[in-house]
Amino acid sequence: MTHSIAKVYAAFFPADNSVLSIVQKAGETALGSSPWLLLEGDILCIDWEGIFFPVDEVLEALQCALPPNGQGKLDYLDLEAWTLTRHVFQRHGEEDGVFSSATRGLNHVLEYSGH
Repeated sequence: MTHSIAKVYAAFFPADNSVLSIVQKAGETALGSSPWLLLEGDILCIDWEGIFFPVDEVLEALQCALPPNGQGKLDYLDLEAWTLTRHVFQRHGEEDGVFSSATRGLNHVLEYSGH
């Protein structure tokens, strides 16, 4: 299996230390205890660069751990394929939260945002 150079940025809220712990456990096998995860108030932030990020495991942990009305997004930038995959999470009340995902070329993203 080959891995691409990637960057991951995310913000999810509301979050607390229990959400932080669950997400940390989901990623610790692949990422170790490096400072890739941070809780700022009630916002859980991910800031990571490298070769492999366990996207599926982290998204699954977030889906289970976020409280009612939890929301946020995770952006996965594949710098070799030159794509951005955005995973957006929303939960409405007590319903199960869901992720919607879309991948776009980074050139398209830059043109759309005016950069």
